[in-house]
Amino acid sequence: MFTGGSRGQLISLTAFRSLGTVTGVIALLLSVSVSSSVPLAAQDRAPQVPADSVLALPELRVEIGRLRTGSVPIAEVPFPVNIISGSDIRGTTGPSVAGALTGSAGLSFTNQTGSPSQPDIRLRGFALSPIVGVPQGVSVFVDGVRVNEADASQVHLSLIPGTAIDHIELIRGSTGAFGKNSLAGALNVVTLRGEERSVEMVLEGGSFETLRATARGSESLGSFDGIVTGSYGRSSGWRQLSSTEEISLFAKIGGRGERTDGWLSYSFASHHLEGAGPLPESWLDGGPLPPDITDPPDDRRELQYTGGSGDLFRPVLHFLNGRIERELGDAWTLQANAYGRLVDFRQSNDNITEPDALGLTNIRTVGSTAQVSYEPTGRLITTAGVEWTRNDVEIEIRELPNRTFPSLTPATTEHLQTDENNFGAFGEIWWNFRPTVSLYGSLRFDYVALPVQDLLDPSGSGQNEFSQFSGGIGLSKSFDGGWNVFASYGRGFRTPVILEVMCADPDDPCQLPFELGPDPPLLPVVSDTWQAGLRMTKIRSQAEVTVYLSNVHDDIFNVTDLETPTRGFFTNLDRTRRTGVEASLSLVPFSSIPLTVRTAAGWTRATFESEATLSAPFLDDDDTEDPTDDGGPTPPQVEPGDRFPMVPSLTANLGLRYELSQTVFELTGAWVGGQFLVGNEGNDAELGNLDGYVLLDASLERSFRAAVFYLRVTNFLGTDYQAFGILSRNLRGPTEAVERFLTPGHPAELTAGIRVHLQP
Repeated sequence: MFTGGSRGQLISLTAFRSLGTVTGVIALLLSVSVSSSVPLAAQDRAPQVPADSVLALPELRVEIGRLRTGSVPIAEVPFPVNIISGSDIRGTTGPSVAGALTGSAGLSFTNQTGSPSQPDIRLRGFALSPIVGVPQGVSVFVDGVRVNEADASQVHLSLIPGTAIDHIELIRGSTGAFGKNSLAGALNVVTLRGEERSVEMVLEGGSFETLRATARGSESLGSFDGIVTGSYGRSSGWRQLSSTEEISLFAKIGGRGERTDGWLSYSFASHHLEGAGPLPESWLDGGPLPPDITDPPDDRRELQYTGGSGDLFRPVLHFLNGRIERELGDAWTLQANAYGRLVDFRQSNDNITEPDALGLTNIRTVGSTAQVSYEPTGRLITTAGVEWTRNDVEIEIRELPNRTFPSLTPATTEHLQTDENNFGAFGEIWWNFRPTVSLYGSLRFDYVALPVQDLLDPSGSGQNEFSQFSGGIGLSKSFDGGWNVFASYGRGFRTPVILEVMCADPDDPCQLPFELGPDPPLLPVVSDTWQAGLRMTKIRSQAEVTVYLSNVHDDIFNVTDLETPTRGFFTNLDRTRRTGVEASLSLVPFSSIPLTVRTAAGWTRATFESEATLSAPFLDDDDTEDPTDDGGPTPPQVEPGDRFPMVPSLTANLGLRYELSQTVFELTGAWVGGQFLVGNEGNDAELGNLDGYVLLDASLERSFRAAVFYLRVTNFLGTDYQAFGILSRNLRGPTEAVERFLTPGHPAELTAGIRVHLQP
């Protein structure tokens, strides 16, 4: 972190620079798969064809149901879907969920912390972020279990083992029975089952002392199957105080009978993630440095701002999940799961003019879902189900001594606890009522009880209850020649999180999270999304174009108290809006050349539609009367039409994959347009916006029997770009003036590795 103002400014700045942020930096295209909408489990089974043959792209199919029931052609669902296979998660970005999503239309990436393991993702202008304080608009599931964290609905994709993924399903739009946070859509990660006996090992190394090793074993004996995979990775990082170390383990055992199928899985993850964060633009441009930086590196992008111990995030995860499916008859199926998820977060933040801060969050989650499906024919699928989740959350924040306060006695400044209960009931139907026309509908009801207990001051405790209907309806119509049109409407919602409900009183504003108490209730955020599209599916090409409009009601933002600009409170704004166009094309242009081309583009416009004075990270407690006496910018005054920060209007991706005999070459690239900075929500700051940029990646694979050797170069042009931008005071500068703080994008990186797959 790069703050150092009044007490609590460290955490409040984290929230300020996150709230309302919708991103920018789009990562590169993962690899040139056959299509972003192809269920790539089918691709894994696609046979190899000679180079002079006509390559037929596999049939597109998508799962229907909260717990994945049935399968229907993608041309007969009324919303866009991306399905990405685990085999494609190697690609140019390595085995990670975030890497798998790169190159998707309308998806953009940024990075506040500077850690490659903690990217911010924006889908249609809504957030999928690991940062507490960012309003989350995407629900994320692992094997049907929601993994948005219970304290603030943030998502840590790095806790999902990339080496254990069978495929990833990304449903765009709020259509579906996925519950809270599904404003932009839902992401479901499906893990592997054990198959025939095999062992796979991967070892790779690269720039910045990077080392990764994974091992996976699979077995299937009669009706029983099992799989276990583990990985270890570390890197010193390319910037000061930016090292990473990640350990993960995943195991699953299952059994299949004549009418019954079940499995039990366990995931473990333990990470050590340093984040160097943004730097003042004056430092990057060669301006004066603080006296304690006596030997700066030649490349100033490598600097870390605070000069202390830096920021550190250490999560530990234990996740036990089980599912059983039973055929009750020729048309009826029962599915049920139960799970327990334990996660501990330890976040230490390095301050400058204030004590360091240590956040301890313990989350204990248990839950279960049951679903009954009725499928009398291949033209009708109906499901109905219920689910329950309990989240026990404890949050403690401590202040610690540092170089500025060496004699400080450590003390707890905030201690909260909640026992949250979530109940949901849902139903879905897909009906191909005419040979070329299909209907889809879903309806869900959620009830959330969120009591918050202040363990330091019992009078600060409060009770919050929310209930909401969500779901959607849509039609799909197919035509001769492989053409299809679709249209749908969906309603999504998200409930306020702990930090929001405990700081919502305009008569008692607070600097998060040090002064929380019972405040007036906030309303759930509700989105109404309309979308329509056109699909084309030919033997060697697939394309899709979607237009959408999302009107969001009662969106939650942190606004400034007019009497004391350094303090704020959360409130519901009447309206915000997201509109856009998404387009993708997958093409095998030549029947005699094994070349696949994939391209995608997205135009996104995320705007405020209500007037408000928002909080800003550059406000300082020294500004007791006028925060702009020093000529700095005023707090953001947003009006209808002002655009969200860190959302590029236009992104575009292009990928080429050439596969010949035992050699595969991939070239992927992305163009990202300019963006407004956090703190400039009013779009009128004079300090400038974030510039657009172009990135290119390349990879080469060569197979030798059971081994595959590969080289991967990311950002091989060495593009100097900025992955995040925010307006803040340079507290280590000679005048403490407000300036742009920028997170430098990752430089060129070379990785080499070997992958060995053995089948006795």
